[in-house]
Amino acid sequence: MELKCPECGAAIAEADVNSKAGIAVCRACDKMFVVTRRGGEFVAAPADTVPPREEAAAQGPAAQEPAARPPGYAAAEAEGVLTITFPPKGFGQGWRLLSVAVFALVFAGVLAHHVLAHRPAAFYMFMAGAVLLGGTALVLLVGGLYLTFGEGAVTLSSAEAVFRRRLFGVTWTERADLADVARVQPVRMRQRTQVELFTCGLVMGARRYKFFCDLGDAEMFEVTDIVNGFLKRVRAADFTKAIGAEEEGNSRKDAKAQR
Repeated sequence: MELKCPECGAAIAEADVNSKAGIAVCRACDKMFVVTRRGGEFVAAPADTVPPREEAAAQGPAAQEPAARPPGYAAAEAEGVLTITFPPKGFGQGWRLLSVAVFALVFAGVLAHHVLAHRPAAFYMFMAGAVLLGGTALVLLVGGLYLTFGEGAVTLSSAEAVFRRRLFGVTWTERADLADVARVQPVRMRQRTQVELFTCGLVMGARRYKFFCDLGDAEMFEVTDIVNGFLKRVRAADFTKAIGAEEEGNSRKDAKAQR
């Protein structure tokens, strides 16, 4: 069975299907959609596709009502630089991690206090368990605080992408080289969870770079389309500049030869 694009109906080549990520790209309309394997063949999943904005606008306000909530990102482009920001989600998403972290910290504290007071035969084993549980709880606590109050941003130029995360005045960055990257793909886990803090991001080259935010499939695909469109424009501008520089160099050589 031939895989066809759910948007334009064009046939999808096997090379344009990423079986590991569960996504495919249509070269005819330049759209990205989700595919699933059924009976040994790939099948498009229309429920997870991102409808074109023009089509949604043509359907009127009623069709746009489900997307009335604020988006999980904001994109702006100026002077050849694309900036995508991810605002804090608030307690609506972070309470899950925070509640589990608080419970784990309390349990680890009670366990350590009980072990120190009674010093059982397996003292070191219980203490190691309490320390491990406390360390895990601290990681969950930082994750919950970042999801609730943290801010993220991705700045892309023609040369590199800089991922910045900020929490309570502390900022840490991660850089990605875009010199040989012409197209990116979204990081999409096969098993979705209620908190997507560590599963949303972009595949740039051979590496995965996390956004550290909570986005749905539709928003992840929108961000990917924005980045790919930016890279396409930047590459076109760079190509035009390179051609202009080459023509200028040739004209100078011709002028010198005529002298």
